Amino acid sequence: MPRLPLLLLALATGSAIAAKPLVICADADPDGFDPAQSANNATHQASATKIYNNLIEYEPGPFKFSPSLAQQWTISADGLVYTFQLRHGVKWQHNEHFKPTRDFNADDVLWTIQRQIQPDHPGAKAAPAGFPYANAGDWKNLFKTVEKIDDYTVKLTLNKPYSPLLERFAHPAFAIVSAEYGQQLNHAGTPNLISSQPIGTGPYMLKKYDKGAQARYEANPNYWRNKPAIDKLILAIVTDPAVRTQKLLAGECHLADTIKPQDLPKFDHNPKFVATPLRMQSSAQLFFNVGKKPFDDKRVRQALSMVIDRQAIVKSVFDGRAEVAAMPYSPRSLWGVELVKPVAPDLPKAKKLLTEAGYPTGFEAEMWVRPGGSATNPNFRLTAELIQSDWAKLGVKLNLVNVEWVSLVKKARAGEAPSLLSGWSGTLDPDGFYSNVASCDAAANGYNFAQWCNNPADAALDTARVATTQAARAKSYIEVQKILADEVPFTTLAYALPVVIHDRKLLGVEPTPNDSFKVERLHWK
Repeated sequence: MPRLPLLLLALATGSAIAAKPLVICADADPDGFDPAQSANNATHQASATKIYNNLIEYEPGPFKFSPSLAQQWTISADGLVYTFQLRHGVKWQHNEHFKPTRDFNADDVLWTIQRQIQPDHPGAKAAPAGFPYANAGDWKNLFKTVEKIDDYTVKLTLNKPYSPLLERFAHPAFAIVSAEYGQQLNHAGTPNLISSQPIGTGPYMLKKYDKGAQARYEANPNYWRNKPAIDKLILAIVTDPAVRTQKLLAGECHLADTIKPQDLPKFDHNPKFVATPLRMQSSAQLFFNVGKKPFDDKRVRQALSMVIDRQAIVKSVFDGRAEVAAMPYSPRSLWGVELVKPVAPDLPKAKKLLTEAGYPTGFEAEMWVRPGGSATNPNFRLTAELIQSDWAKLGVKLNLVNVEWVSLVKKARAGEAPSLLSGWSGTLDPDGFYSNVASCDAAANGYNFAQWCNNPADAALDTARVATTQAARAKSYIEVQKILADEVPFTTLAYALPVVIHDRKLLGVEPTPNDSFKVERLHWK
């Protein structure tokens, strides 16, 4: 029998490895593929670093940035002028509806920023619900000018310093979109297609999306960093955490970062898998809609928060693989405060507060609960049932209502949810969290599900954004946490300790501060 020459054999083997698709199990559908229109982690994981690039990006390991579409940048001494030198020769993706006529350049950076800060910009038509990060961070008043110096130089001048801005440039909200594509969509009267038929410069191109089932991607053959080693990528939507575990064990999924803590022992000593701790900030929250009775009274919110047995939640929901929490940032972090820390449930004090609020025998309330679990909360239903039991001790009858995640987010942003369970995972800088869930701007058009607006908290957030030292910023965020501890528009239940589980033969899984891996670095052994 003839033998293949060694070179041909090696090439054949390499082709077979590249042809093996990578299947990633996700816990929820994205609400689109334009990351700037969402603060939803499922959306960012389905779109941001797969389809797009940013000016700068997070590196695996500690909190640091490296060049991406910007080769280099400078910041003026007063922190008001950012100048970016852009990369040459970066090709835009294409699809059956769009064929680019030019490479990436400064026009795309201007379009990306201006559509989010100018309500009358043509690109704003693509986002009727607005851009949550831009809205919550008050970006419309941040930028004094956004200028194109030449085709590959952009200068951004601010009205005031903004300490988190570099982190923002690396965030999915600043993923660079094509001005040419946006203009074509507007001319055709279909600006919304930027979210369902995305075009980026990133390592993968979206080929097909079936809601509730999967998103399929193919490697971008013209990717400026070299075509990814894995040709095909499948994002499988698996809302049931038990099924995600089954699919991993059966080899039907090769990676997942939302495995129930109770299922992690199945992988601890399994030679086929690797478990890697994630670096992102992760916490589970309960939101009270302060615009709906009885949650409009802070004494009610205080009482309900203080009777929750967080230790029981950590034990039952997280299988002990989490930390009991009271505030979004741990006292052990740079942004936490020791004065606000978890305490044991205090039933007598809670009953006294409810009596003062006019509910001596309790009341009936409603909580919206999404199915399945996520990296921030592995079992929303069980968490809700434990809280339901705790509140029953105060005479509160809590009715649980199942709402699919995308619908829940949409309706909660509109102020329809009385109370709900959610969570937050992302980068270590707190501005993204507080601006999106605790600012007045976010109550109007963000992810402030509590619909809570507090002027002193907003003032502290503004002070933190312009502060130029770590100590000064931390002081402002600690002040915000003290206000939250008193007002309780939401309460934090636990700090999740998420991990990513993946097939041992999948190499290059190196978590960054905002994600569990850089998809373009993945390859099969």
